[in-house]
Amino acid sequence: MYRPTTLGAAAALGLSLAVLPLAPAHAVTFVPCGNVTALRNAITQSNTTDEDITLAPFCTYTVATSVGASNGLPAVTGSYSINGYNTTIARSTASGTPAFRLFTVESGGDLTLNSLSVRFGNVPGDSGGGVLVTGGGSTLTVNNGSVRDNKAGFGGGIRLRTGASATLNNALVSGNTATGGGGGISHAGGTLTVNYSRIQSNTAGGEGGGLRTEAPAVATLSVSQVTGNTANGTLQGGGIYEGTGSTVSVVYTNVSGNTPNNCRPVGAVPGCVN
Repeated sequence: MYRPTTLGAAAALGLSLAVLPLAPAHAVTFVPCGNVTALRNAITQSNTTDEDITLAPFCTYTVATSVGASNGLPAVTGSYSINGYNTTIARSTASGTPAFRLFTVESGGDLTLNSLSVRFGNVPGDSGGGVLVTGGGSTLTVNNGSVRDNKAGFGGGIRLRTGASATLNNALVSGNTATGGGGGISHAGGTLTVNYSRIQSNTAGGEGGGLRTEAPAVATLSVSQVTGNTANGTLQGGGIYEGTGSTVSVVYTNVSGNTPNNCRPVGAVPGCVN
């Protein structure tokens, strides 16, 4: 009786696989290092096609002009990721550069940033210096990246408006400044989930140096750090300010070393020692 050998079986399996049709690969657009025009074009295209965008590793894309009111890049209306590796998208710091944020995620948009740093956005009197997530089902995910050194009226780094949600995984929100509330993040949306991340060294002229929430926001910080942030407003909350009608939960999260205190109102955030 014929018994197929392991080699023969493997060959037969390889032959059978060879005649199967290949599954179509997910479309990806590659943007050459530093080419902001190509990046803008790729975002505009992906808003229609939902193609993912890949940027060059160890590269900085410096945005020197705006494409609309307070926006350095086209608003995101599709569902796709922008992928880098130690890659930075930054507003130019040259004298005369107009004020704008880097990213806006419009209602219904779903943007994932992988291994990217968003830096130097500046929208005085507006909100979301690095990223503005506007609401109505809009979603932001930041994986293994950072939102740093941005400035705004509210939400120096990130601003979530009503209906918007965000997830930060192994992310850094640092060095951001708000003249109002939420130096690092201002959250008035749906849900904010922060995992294995750091919110540190942000400053608010109002309340919530690291994070400020407003009704009906729900925020959960797990295995993360909120440290070294400062709130200069009368309501304070150097690390976290939980606004009326919102909820902040901290799970195995270190909230410490913030100025002039860690959380406000006193007792609003269970587990936060003031």
